[in-house]
Amino acid sequence: MTPQLSIIIASINGREYLEHCLAALDRQDGNIEAEVIVADCVGDEVTRLVREKHPHVKLISFDQKQSVPKLRATAIAQTKGQIIAITEDHCIPPPNWYQSLLRTHEVNSAPAIGGAVDNGATKRIIDWAVFFCEYSNFISPVAAGVVHDLPGPNVSYKRSETQHIFDSNEEEFWETFVHGQLESEGKQLWSDPSVSMIHKKHFTFSDFISERFHYSRAFAGTRNESISLKQRLIYLFGSPLLPPMLMLRIWKRVWAKKRHLPEFAMSLPYLLSFMVAWSVGEFVGYATGPGDSALYLT
Repeated sequence: MTPQLSIIIASINGREYLEHCLAALDRQDGNIEAEVIVADCVGDEVTRLVREKHPHVKLISFDQKQSVPKLRATAIAQTKGQIIAITEDHCIPPPNWYQSLLRTHEVNSAPAIGGAVDNGATKRIIDWAVFFCEYSNFISPVAAGVVHDLPGPNVSYKRSETQHIFDSNEEEFWETFVHGQLESEGKQLWSDPSVSMIHKKHFTFSDFISERFHYSRAFAGTRNESISLKQRLIYLFGSPLLPPMLMLRIWKRVWAKKRHLPEFAMSLPYLLSFMVAWSVGEFVGYATGPGDSALYLT
């Protein structure tokens, strides 16, 4: 029997994170049968977790480290559900996540639908800074309607509308580029505030500086494949302007929501450092390509 829903999780952060994520999936309301697929490159500790506590989960194991886009693409290729939803091992879905996913796809024709991402790592300022850097655009409440950006750990797709996109991204699944493909076909991305997710991951300063550099380099280097030389040079020499532009963008988003303003103010020194790393990463990516930076993303 074809499941209504397939859930994709790229596992790279270890047993503790994944255990919380899978436990939350087990507690979903509505008795909805969902296919859960974990693509993992952590190793034995995750294998034991799935076999001992979550035997219903389909596990795809890699012996060597893989990028998150590679893990996602591998898992998506093995899904059977009508709706394919993607989250991450450091995220905790609320009990109504399955229900909200199915409901929103029933009433909205958009091929890709996402929602809000809120912060569950609230005790340290550096974790707030990471949250603002990654998810400021998705702080709840998000508006309902057509958007041009959807959150990687809280996005879902209609198979009937996106199978050809999955097929053309079978090596790596970067949601940013996938969503660009959908929009280039005249299709819409939809935001639904009822579909929410909790991000809960802890970073050290050096961890996230590295993460931001490598993400930006991987993004820019991969983007080189779809832009002209002229565009590449514009982005390359414009990358030093990114820190003030990105800081202003994040501030506008946080201010518009009127939420977490004290945490944002205290996060500013960290955020500025992250924006500089972002700028350097994009410069290197446009100049030299992605290298192996995708392997360093968590």
